[in-house]
Amino acid sequence: MNLKTKKTVKTPWHIWLIAIFFIFIYANGIYDYFMMLGHNMDYYKAKGYGEIVVQYFTNYPIPFLILYNINIYCGILAPVLLLFKKKWATYVALVSAVSYTILLILTFTLRNRWNVLGTSVAIFDIGIVLFTYGLYFYCRNMNKKKVLR
Repeated sequence: MNLKTKKTVKTPWHIWLIAIFFIFIYANGIYDYFMMLGHNMDYYKAKGYGEIVVQYFTNYPIPFLILYNINIYCGILAPVLLLFKKKWATYVALVSAVSYTILLILTFTLRNRWNVLGTSVAIFDIGIVLFTYGLYFYCRNMNKKKVLR
């Protein structure tokens, strides 16, 4: 009788750190999503946004809204899948990063995002998309090391 042995790979400690960091980032993104698209005027005031930002998010185009939804919900789902060591985290992180990249390109070019929301928000957004690509590459690496299943 030949028993197959399954090699178990120990979960590295940094998976928890990475996953919790991204859950925190995207949980804040979900909060921002609801405040901005819900036109919460107190939130706009607290952020220092004026009427131009309110107009920017009023009647937000459906294709942009779809990309925004994909980014936000895949962005929170990917680190949760990572915590459960699911290889799907890799693909979901990539979908989040690509959708956000497309959204930023379109809104920078077609909606004047840089000038409406300001330089600091634009740089922050670019940072988030780069971090999300980092999550994808991290998940891909964990997948190659057989940590994810």
